[in-house]
Amino acid sequence: MSPLTLKLTGLAGVCLLAGCGDGLERVPIEGKLTVMGSQPLENAVVVFMPVPGTPGEGAIGNTDAQGGFTVISSRDDDSGIPPGKYKVRVSRLVDGQTGQVLPEGAPEADYPNAMESIPPPFSGPNSPLEVEVTAAGGDVEIDIPKPLRGQK
Repeated sequence: MSPLTLKLTGLAGVCLLAGCGDGLERVPIEGKLTVMGSQPLENAVVVFMPVPGTPGEGAIGNTDAQGGFTVISSRDDDSGIPPGKYKVRVSRLVDGQTGQVLPEGAPEADYPNAMESIPPPFSGPNSPLEVEVTAAGGDVEIDIPKPLRGQK
């Protein structure tokens, strides 16, 4: 599991133990993640971090072979996300020697050559990627406008 996935999983677990019934309305969204305008990105973790003024704790999703994803609230596996504005952070680990994408949830201890393939700043907390989720929910498109790192 990547450190980002571990942190979000831990956050969801703490919230469950604390009984976080926040009562927020959530809307379903689906999305597509691409690189350089057209290339679908599979096996990536997409994290929605609420900007100030947006309620909730954010959401997470994993991309499929076509770059598609749905989000799960970090609160307790609720589908959807509260309407508002979100910064989007993307993570995708590859083997630094072979460029092979690591399997979803792979323990980094099993892959000492693991490296982040999403270029900064899109993989960090200061990602410039942003989306607005309306009260109707719907589709979002996210594009990383730079080439991936570590792929052969």
